Amino acid sequence: MYKTYHEIELKFLIDNPRLVHMILKKHKAKFIGKVFEKTLRFDTPNNELEQMGKFLRIRTGFKNVITFKHKIKNRNFKEREEIELEIEDPIKMRQILENLGFTKVLIMEKYREKWWLNNTEIDIDKLPMGSFVEIEGKPREIRQVAKLLQLDFIKRITDNYWDLWAIFTRRNGIKSKNIVFNAVKDIKK
Repeated sequence: MYKTYHEIELKFLIDNPRLVHMILKKHKAKFIGKVFEKTLRFDTPNNELEQMGKFLRIRTGFKNVITFKHKIKNRNFKEREEIELEIEDPIKMRQILENLGFTKVLIMEKYREKWWLNNTEIDIDKLPMGSFVEIEGKPREIRQVAKLLQLDFIKRITDNYWDLWAIFTRRNGIKSKNIVFNAVKDIKK
């Protein structure tokens, strides 16, 4: 079975993940788990999916899934139509996609903690370009949880991690299009 739904979320860049942990624990948020996630993003050599606002990925971590996303215009939130299917074998799925012409592959690595509070999923993500909180749910609940976590709604991020990575790499002279931890090992902090 696959599920289709509209994903609505916001991201916030954070300096102090420990503070977010403390607030989540204080409000008795349910801790789901922590994993290393690896995402393979697929496109044609000419970026046809990206040009249409579409996104195709395989992700491993909490579970192995293939996901198709399509952008929906929303000024205040990041909103996507999402179709996701759990898969047994990510390697074979990759072979299928590449044989269908999706031969441009980008990699993203991140450590993700997953929490649940007030009908929202809260993810604390550590990526090569920093730590982020991602809140997914209905707009009203996202705003409430953001406020609860002491996150400034004005500083919300509706871009995806690939867009943030492009900005980060330009600023830091990094050549890698892949969001991987070894790409930032030589940056002086």
